[in-house]
Amino acid sequence: MGTDENRQTQRLGAPEDFVRDTWYPVLESKRLGRRPVGVTRLGRQLVLWRDAQGRPVAQDAACPHRGADLSKGRVVSGCLECPYHGLRFAADGACVRVPCEGSTRPIRADLRVKGYVVREGLGLVWLWWGEEREELPPLPWTHELPDAGAGSCTATLTWNVPFARVMEGNLDLHHFPFAHRRWAPGMGTLLDPYTARLEGDTIHTHGVLRRDDGKPWDGRSGFEAEIRVLFPHLVLLRFGSFTQAMAAVTPIDAESTWVVFRYRSSLPLLGGLVAWLLVQSEVRLIQPEDYALLRDSEPRHPAREDFHLVRADAGIALWYRLYERRLEAQRRALPSGEVVQRAVR
Repeated sequence: MGTDENRQTQRLGAPEDFVRDTWYPVLESKRLGRRPVGVTRLGRQLVLWRDAQGRPVAQDAACPHRGADLSKGRVVSGCLECPYHGLRFAADGACVRVPCEGSTRPIRADLRVKGYVVREGLGLVWLWWGEEREELPPLPWTHELPDAGAGSCTATLTWNVPFARVMEGNLDLHHFPFAHRRWAPGMGTLLDPYTARLEGDTIHTHGVLRRDDGKPWDGRSGFEAEIRVLFPHLVLLRFGSFTQAMAAVTPIDAESTWVVFRYRSSLPLLGGLVAWLLVQSEVRLIQPEDYALLRDSEPRHPAREDFHLVRADAGIALWYRLYERRLEAQRRALPSGEVVQRAVR
């Protein structure tokens, strides 16, 4: 395969290219009650439900019998019942009832639905995307990300934008005075000082947007922000002394992305109201403008070589470096020829 074909293969954005061996949030906990919920995450159609003990369960949504959507079924006696023929599946995926066969006939072992490891934390249901292990790592950044509850407000978005483009946007500070000029009149356009460094799998950035007056920063003026990213998909932002924000980004498929974001304010008495107002401004004002720009950016599945990055993009450059290295390592681990087969399908 020639160089151009290799490059195209690397940019396909196929589900196999999602960064593995990490926890991805897939749903807000409050959205998962007594009824099954269907979602598409990481290129898979999933059904989420709660067992008799209230623990979340994630399984493939297609019934192994004849492919009916299990998310349209119901939970009965701690098992998931198919809406088409009434087959029931336990939390471990085993089929425990086939009504048309009666209660005395043995149930075939291949009537099993594939399951995924899930845990709850920070008001979210997280799914482990990677190889099975005897001991999985803990949920990431549980002591860093703002929890749901008093003083916080959470919202979710579904964007027709590939995962990498969404993460690129989360690390971009110097777009604000231009993309959102209506909401930030007079904001300075000079990003100085600005630093970006990599520490393990964490990208640390800190910058100040201020007026370009030819003078050194006085330590007070301008808009100051700290953005940290735990690769590949968790973002923590701090603005001033009282405001903290997070974003957790999960691929839906190769072309679309699910984003959950949360604001938290520690302002006495008014923290919850401030967080709610910030979330509303994001949903109604800021995010629609970001979405329109990211959706139309080309190429949809970029590599670092497609960009002519400037100093203010140093955090983005670090993220793409990690992303490309991780995907390359995953491709090398695939059986010989599998990448080529994906490219020509």
